[in-house]
Amino acid sequence: MILKILVFCCILPAIALPKDPTVCLTGYMTDVQKWVDEFGTLTVEPNELDRSIDLSTNTNVVTMLQKNLQSPYRSNADIRYLSLARCNLERVPPVFDQRDTNGRPLRQTVEYLTLYGNNFKDISAPGVQYDIMLNATDVVETHLEYAKFGEKSIWSTGFQYTTFAVLREFDLRACSIEFINGLIFKGMPNLEALYLGENNIKYIHGKAFVGLNNLIHLDLSRNKAYDKNGGLTSVTMESADLFERMSKLRSLDLSFTEMGRNVRVLSGLGKEFQRLSLCGSKVRSVPEKALSGTSMKYLDISGNYGILENSNILAGLEDTLEILYANEVGFEHFHYLYKFSKLEVLKLTNNEVMLITKRVVASLTSLKVLDLERNRFGSWIPPIFSTMPNLRFLSLKDNNLNLISAEIIDDIANISYVSLSGNNVVCNCHSREFIDLAARNDNEQKQTLIDLSIHTDNNTLKAIDYHIAESEFNSMIELRANISTICDTEKCKKYYVDRDHRFLIIDYDIHSYVCFHEYKNRFMSFINVKTCKDWQRSLEKVRNLDTSTNLVLLLTLPTTLLLLLLIIFIYRRKFGYFFVTMRNSATLSLISRTDINEEGKIYNYDVFVSYCNGDRNWMLDHLLPHLETECSVSVCLHERDFQVGLSILENIVSCMDRSRTIMLVISKQFLRSQWCQFEMHLAQHRLLETRREDLILVLLEEIPRSLRPTTLHYLMLTKTYIVWPKVSSEQTVFWKRLKKSLVVQQRKYKNTTLA
Repeated sequence: MILKILVFCCILPAIALPKDPTVCLTGYMTDVQKWVDEFGTLTVEPNELDRSIDLSTNTNVVTMLQKNLQSPYRSNADIRYLSLARCNLERVPPVFDQRDTNGRPLRQTVEYLTLYGNNFKDISAPGVQYDIMLNATDVVETHLEYAKFGEKSIWSTGFQYTTFAVLREFDLRACSIEFINGLIFKGMPNLEALYLGENNIKYIHGKAFVGLNNLIHLDLSRNKAYDKNGGLTSVTMESADLFERMSKLRSLDLSFTEMGRNVRVLSGLGKEFQRLSLCGSKVRSVPEKALSGTSMKYLDISGNYGILENSNILAGLEDTLEILYANEVGFEHFHYLYKFSKLEVLKLTNNEVMLITKRVVASLTSLKVLDLERNRFGSWIPPIFSTMPNLRFLSLKDNNLNLISAEIIDDIANISYVSLSGNNVVCNCHSREFIDLAARNDNEQKQTLIDLSIHTDNNTLKAIDYHIAESEFNSMIELRANISTICDTEKCKKYYVDRDHRFLIIDYDIHSYVCFHEYKNRFMSFINVKTCKDWQRSLEKVRNLDTSTNLVLLLTLPTTLLLLLLIIFIYRRKFGYFFVTMRNSATLSLISRTDINEEGKIYNYDVFVSYCNGDRNWMLDHLLPHLETECSVSVCLHERDFQVGLSILENIVSCMDRSRTIMLVISKQFLRSQWCQFEMHLAQHRLLETRREDLILVLLEEIPRSLRPTTLHYLMLTKTYIVWPKVSSEQTVFWKRLKKSLVVQQRKYKNTTLA
């Protein structure tokens, strides 16, 4: 019996979401699934072409599928691969009872099915109705009439009540799916991989994955859920035991899917579980030891700032974890990684690591790759990295390394590949030695790639053991520049014949490996620094000065020195202030001011008050009560608001940046304090850069011109200042003027203060 076909096609084509450009540890679906490309087109082997039907981009899938199945030119092979990708479907058509030339329905033969890029968004109406042309008289086709339209979504009714005997992989990426109903996949008992990435999933029923007893890999990555107002929201997972029934689940990809509080579902992952990506999922905390009952090997928690602060997601993984990506999570302390004896790759870029304890690194006996790019790690003396016997790749790029010493070179001697570029290094002969040794090694050593543990089981889905770590770091090795041309081979051998170092530089560039030469007062390339032997010769020349020259120096030096001391004594105050000014100017030149004077900037305080300790009583008894009580402004004081653990310099700069107004409480004792003078210089520096009038001068006493430093004199000439009256009757006027000045500032920057 031949039935007419009625197909309702969308006017607008389904828009496929592009995959996120940021690559997570688990990569992307088609990195390992070679039967389909990233847009849903089949890419099967030539010998499988007769067993595949690719109807991607076809808007008349029902008719075309039937024609393909009944084509006289098709072999008798069963259909294993089927693509209905990007066909503008609003519902999954109930076509899986259609039969091939052998009389077998698709539901009994299809192993790989993709519906990529269709438009299965939630629509309350029944939607498209499909009638099927069948050539078998004993087949009863199930239509949509019996579907449970009372549920939240009906896009899946075309397969929800069908049993797929051998379906192994199901691709539902980029289909605008919003709801995953309960028992939706119950007819897929042999499904091993389910791909639901790049959708708009906002709700997953507590029984959504019931029946998937053999599921190994679940991909829920790159979902963008939107609320009724069109804003991004986290996916809602109805039940905390969502994954508990899937005893064979070993891989879960939640990359770039906002999880919110749904991390509770991670506690239900079974003991066979090995691979998890929470990359960019906006997770702030995970229940303590949530993953401790798993066999976790590969874990990516990158982009979830603070995920390690309130709980230890790594607890219980010491004996299983092999690869950890934790970029941009605020990672500070290595104690989280103590006794992770199987860890091979550790990527911690863009974090806050300042130091590594020898106790922890000595326990990382299997570590091969350590990437600490863009942290705050500085120079070290006691051996650290040499205590890790298998370490082959070390990146300290863009850290706070300010000196390359002989101890550092010895500590990295046996590491195959290192990166130290982008650090503020001060030149010494060891920075040249570092380059020469690397160049010599480039001449003498063969470049080898990094091998990580491989657990691939031919009987298991390949995605379980797939990760990008090996290819990521090996591609750096393959693309690195050979720098042996900058070093004469014989010269290197002559200088360092007794040094058995094998490291190579992974990212050498003559402009990135530069240091600051203190005597020449400029930056220069490592290769242009004197070698340690040349440095030694220069010292010997100084020691062997001519005796007559020394005698002249001995005669003239005391006289010159005496005269100089006399001048310094006479002008001691000016000299003192000159050196303080130079030091402060040098310090200020190193402070990054890229964020100053941003329009709409939010401030933490209304006013930052700079005062000396000798005026503390006046500050606490008079100024502070009036500012906070009568003027209702938030005050930043160093003794109360400086952050513990930061340097004084960092605290001063940070507090001034976070304060809308700066107030200097000037006295003679203030001018004798070096820190107070620095704060005064910084305030002037800020005025010049921001071009704002946000400085208030309060003089506790008259300062004669002879005692005024240049900076203060300039400020008093260009700024209206207030003098504290000694007569109590005049103090009322003082407070009124001060309050008026603060109120003007508040109105000028209305609603820009957090306080």
